[in-house]
Amino acid sequence: MKLYLAGTEIPAYRSLLAQEGHTTVALSYWGLRRRTKFTKPYALDEKFGDEAEILVDSGCHSINSKPNNDISDAELKDIAEHYYDAFIAPNQERLTYYVEFDAQQLGDEWIAQQRERLDRDKAIVVWRPETGRGALEQLCHDWPHVGITQAGVDRQDIAHLLPHLAKTTDTKLFGLGMTKTAALEHGLWYGATSTSWISPSQFGDTIVWAGKELHRYPRRYKDMSRARHKHAIADAGFDADAVIADDATEVLRLSIWSWRRFSDHINGTGVTAPARTPTGENTDPTPEAVDRLPEKTRHAGVTPATATPREKQPFPGLALVQETAEDGTVGRPVLKTVDPGVRTCDRCYLSSSCPAVKPGSTCAFSLPVEIRTKDQRADVAAALLEMQAGRVFSLRFAEELEGGITNPVLSGELDRFNKMLKTVEDMEENSFSVKITATQKGAAETGLISRLFGRDEGEQARSLPEPVTVERAAIETGFVDAEVIEDKAA
Repeated sequence: MKLYLAGTEIPAYRSLLAQEGHTTVALSYWGLRRRTKFTKPYALDEKFGDEAEILVDSGCHSINSKPNNDISDAELKDIAEHYYDAFIAPNQERLTYYVEFDAQQLGDEWIAQQRERLDRDKAIVVWRPETGRGALEQLCHDWPHVGITQAGVDRQDIAHLLPHLAKTTDTKLFGLGMTKTAALEHGLWYGATSTSWISPSQFGDTIVWAGKELHRYPRRYKDMSRARHKHAIADAGFDADAVIADDATEVLRLSIWSWRRFSDHINGTGVTAPARTPTGENTDPTPEAVDRLPEKTRHAGVTPATATPREKQPFPGLALVQETAEDGTVGRPVLKTVDPGVRTCDRCYLSSSCPAVKPGSTCAFSLPVEIRTKDQRADVAAALLEMQAGRVFSLRFAEELEGGITNPVLSGELDRFNKMLKTVEDMEENSFSVKITATQKGAAETGLISRLFGRDEGEQARSLPEPVTVERAAIETGFVDAEVIEDKAA
């Protein structure tokens, strides 16, 4: 993969890239329009050295991402004419590739008309994600150079399609405006443009290649990340103290070096498609004998489509297993997960670091996990908890090796461990509750309580909460206060 570092329309960045010896560069025409009025021709051979390989981007992604801009169709067409006639045409011998002016505001028909004027040896046509994967395949069959933006990779699931297109067609795939390293690693790109290397000076990010990985830290982790990788920065030949002090030139030099190491890493793992061997002298090959196909009879009318029925089977990774009891009784079928056996080392993204990689073979590992009972669920939860604890202790060890600098990633993993621990505790907590409803009246009620909870509870149920006076009892029962008179016989 050729990594074209963009932003060379700015003289300071252009000079720094030349000073660091990075020769594959990109220039944005739209970004250049913001800096110059084009009162005189812009000659690439006067701005770049002879060793520079230049890719010119029209910059239409900035226009397409803001559909409600103030540019009219007429103005946009004038800009496109200037791009092709006054910028690309005079510099066509000096530039290596250029991206078409694909302003969606002007419509698909206009874009199709403009493609008729493109130089197929140097022009890059752009695939739009809303047109679907079928349109991408068609572009790759029709054009030798096809560009895909970062937004296109994000919006469409084409990670598996890109390697197929790179291997089965003659098209060179270009990633345009790529900002995510994962998108660069998973696609068979011939070239890619990126302005991310400038982010340390624009946004205060930190980009450093360490441990065979490109690390990118946002501004809020600037002090921590630069101190953490101080030794790696110094070992690479940079002034670590100047990087920590946020020296603009030094952090950009570090960024350029890191992106180049990342590009070398991708090319070393075989991600980039091998270049096709050019033919010498452009001579026609010796014609070979061609077998004649048997003549076929043309039938009138429409031939009905036929489809051969096949036996249905579960999707890979799923299987119906027949349960059998200890006494041999066959139970119901149970759906279980099994090893599908379809993952191969040739297409696995871990093939570059896997210890058991073997070309042309299926994966050598399996995950023997079964969760069917409460005990099995508890075992899996305990294993996950142990795994998370190991991650916490590993990060803590790394924190100590780096001089005790607080690592925010460790803090996040500690919080995650505590949440997992609370979940496991809630799963293991045993609770038991019984609710009994019984109704009887009078003495039978106390007898029921005595039978259920014991004699003491029955006596307690029969006793009053507090003593009752004679007067209160007489009033509550309805007796009238009266004097007893002796009843004498007549």
